[in-house]
Amino acid sequence: MWLQLALNAFTLGSFYALIALGFSLIFGITRAFNLAHGEMVLLGGYLAYVLGTYWQVPFFWTLPACMLTLLLLAVLLQALLQHVREPFELNSLVVTFGLALVLQNGMLVLFSANHRLIRNAEAAWSLPSLHLTLTQLQAWLIALSLLATFLVSILLRKTFLGKALRATIQDREAARLAGIPVERMSVIAFAVGGILIGLAGPLYGSTAYLHPWGGMEATLIAVVITIFAGVGRIRGVLLGGWALGLAESLAVVFLGTSWRELVSALVLIILLILRPEGLLRVSYGPVR
Repeated sequence: MWLQLALNAFTLGSFYALIALGFSLIFGITRAFNLAHGEMVLLGGYLAYVLGTYWQVPFFWTLPACMLTLLLLAVLLQALLQHVREPFELNSLVVTFGLALVLQNGMLVLFSANHRLIRNAEAAWSLPSLHLTLTQLQAWLIALSLLATFLVSILLRKTFLGKALRATIQDREAARLAGIPVERMSVIAFAVGGILIGLAGPLYGSTAYLHPWGGMEATLIAVVITIFAGVGRIRGVLLGGWALGLAESLAVVFLGTSWRELVSALVLIILLILRPEGLLRVSYGPVR
């Protein structure tokens, strides 16, 4: 039982990290607090649902289509936010909240309020002696989360572009004075973030039911994990996802399923009160 619980918590945490990765990257580089993040994730899920249900596109072929679509939407959002005046952080909240409402109502019109799930015939591997079962979807969730985190980390640490992005995360104005085109960095951050959101969307639709008001939960997860990790600390997002997945899994076992969402909210409140700068102290260090 406990091994299965640990595996499920690890899978859930990896999935949460994948949801939060795009949000954390965009917020770290642009300081845009995207309240429409969850709705964008849902939009990717709905797109995968339509492609699979009505056009019989195999599930994993829907991933590139969703990643490209959300990349374009994220770049359009960045172009919109370019016209937002100071204080940018506060006004970006208002703009993205409005976008979230637009997306919610658009999905309600297009897909109704019915709950939908992307169903896939999948294999499962069992170890009866350990009472352990791993499904194909769980394996993909873990693998894609680790791969996405690894690739983003390599981008930020091992490339010249990554150094420019890290400098923008650390001090936007200093980066501008050093000759880094921070506006271009913002476009790149939204583009990469959109790709990550597009990757998370179909997996969300396979793991949880899609409905127009489900975006709030995904946004809450992204905010909690980003605060846990600290702004711009991409590898900390993975640790934050695992910690939140474990906390929710334990809450479900000992308190019941109705406590799962409450755990996320309580974790967010505690983090904001005690450690709003993030629990993890390790940062990228100076850019060299």
